[in-house]
Amino acid sequence: MKRIKKEDYKNDGVYIDLDINYIPYQKLIYDTEKYLSRNKKYYFHCKHGVKSKEVVMSLTAKGYNVTQVI
Repeated sequence: MKRIKKEDYKNDGVYIDLDINYIPYQKLIYDTEKYLSRNKKYYFHCKHGVKSKEVVMSLTAKGYNVTQVI
């Protein structure tokens, strides 16, 4: 699982804050194809790091290019 610090985010992908965005993180895990593209890079962040870690672990296993922002 890849992790970066928030100040290292370089705007070269889609930044998703799981505390602000209106897609429940469970839907991102189970209906991934509906919300994300395999051709894009995604950065996930949440206040405590728990939801973003779960999402990144799951989507990495599915072959998506994802990174957790801490």
